[in-house]
Amino acid sequence: MDKFIQFLENHLGTIEYGWSNDDNGERLPVQIVKYSKGPFSGTKTFSTLGLNKVPLTSYVSGKQIWQELIFVSYSNSGNINIPSLLAQVSQIALDSGSAFLRGDVIGPYGPIFDDSNLEAFYVTIPCYFSDSFDAFKVDDKKTIIMAWLIPITSKEAEFIRQNGWEQFEEKLEELDPDLIDFKRESII
Repeated sequence: MDKFIQFLENHLGTIEYGWSNDDNGERLPVQIVKYSKGPFSGTKTFSTLGLNKVPLTSYVSGKQIWQELIFVSYSNSGNINIPSLLAQVSQIALDSGSAFLRGDVIGPYGPIFDDSNLEAFYVTIPCYFSDSFDAFKVDDKKTIIMAWLIPITSKEAEFIRQNGWEQFEEKLEELDPDLIDFKRESII
């Protein structure tokens, strides 16, 4: 078994399902997979698989970064449109050639889910998981970084742009909202 897939399954459980094509049969930019576990009971994790095959550039340091994106949902949410969201965000990275860095905001683009006021994604480290999940060292030249996409509101996106991601993460620690609840209210 590929060592990276083994790393993913050690942290996220076995791969339950994968998507290579969208609902219209069109090829996705990367494969999207769903795992049997999430960071806590009653949750599931989704990830890109293959985004790391393309080195992306840090717009801050100019260094090459290899990454995969992860997304967490409650098990009872089903798949909703999570695979297509991960594919769309992957395509943004591939088109720009830029890696997503901690503190980045993607969007807002309007409601991500039905009956939800979440309209953007916040990129951060996968802090709901063990520290060993942050990165996978392939060899001396390549380490794959795991980037967690958290759905956020447009008010939260604006707060991050105006005040910085550090202040936003301080608010997250202080208020401890349920970041997996797609119907949660804004903390701003």
